[in-house]
Amino acid sequence: MSLRIGDRIPNFQLPSKDGLKRIFYFELNGGVIILLAARGPATAINECFTELGSCMEAINSLGGQVFGVTDNVSKVTENLSSSIIFEDKEGRLSDLLLSGSDAKNHNLKLLLLDPNQRVLMQFPISDPKRDIHASIKALKGILDAPQPPARTLQYGAPALLMNNLIDLDLCGRLIDKWKKDHQEGQVNDGTRNAPDASIKKNREHVVRDPDLFREIASTIGPRIAPELEKAFNFEQRLRFEAFTVLSYSDDREDFFAPHRDNLRQTQKRRFAMSLNLNEGYEGGELWFPEYGKHKYLPAAGAGVIFSCSLLHEALPVTKGQRWVMVTFMCD
Repeated sequence: MSLRIGDRIPNFQLPSKDGLKRIFYFELNGGVIILLAARGPATAINECFTELGSCMEAINSLGGQVFGVTDNVSKVTENLSSSIIFEDKEGRLSDLLLSGSDAKNHNLKLLLLDPNQRVLMQFPISDPKRDIHASIKALKGILDAPQPPARTLQYGAPALLMNNLIDLDLCGRLIDKWKKDHQEGQVNDGTRNAPDASIKKNREHVVRDPDLFREIASTIGPRIAPELEKAFNFEQRLRFEAFTVLSYSDDREDFFAPHRDNLRQTQKRRFAMSLNLNEGYEGGELWFPEYGKHKYLPAAGAGVIFSCSLLHEALPVTKGQRWVMVTFMCD
């Protein structure tokens, strides 16, 4: 397995340089994470920590934390007082962190993680001074990108919003699949699927290509499962019922009225996911009428995950065309 943008670093417990056995996610303070995976010659490892030390003013200004994972903590003589260095003698975690690296000997990599331990960027290191400074500059660029303003919510749905569930290339390929093959959207009345314009009006493409199905499942499955466990204390293994690409267009006045997704009796749907595939339209938000007036509109490649018991509605697109992939996670 190679780490990709959007993948989550697993929780781990390893001894640290100070002699304590620490659990990684208990040490996080909610900011971005700079994680150096380093093994091999002590000189190269310490050069990396020296360069990270020279970047601490910038890292602190970004609210970042620095961590290290190395095969032998006795190699690390450079002192970064605010960082924790973990010792991975068996190398299993290091193998994962260094996977896919094209750095010389696959021994040095800087991983930039969001506060939820998900990969933002990866930098194989061949020249510590150049590569580490470039990575911190790139991190600043990510954090400086325009973001929706923070809001104080007094009431909201128990739903997860997750970025980087799939990349824009896969979003585009799914839209292309819809353009080549789609039909009028259908709803299930508990026994069968059929069009019903009083409840839903859109057009849909069901992903039947087994290779594409596996690609989607293997990408989003490992990203969603840890969040279900952490946010909802839900550890049961689930399967994806199907992946369906839906289109909502302003010229057709498409919509999906308030409904719940656990009507079917033949199988137990636990969670639903609505993953947007494009931007550049207006309207089309997801709304949970039971939980106030807040509307949910993730970026392309991001999605909302929620219990199939929640009443929800896809609001009409008022300008342009929205593509979204939906799926259900079932027993």
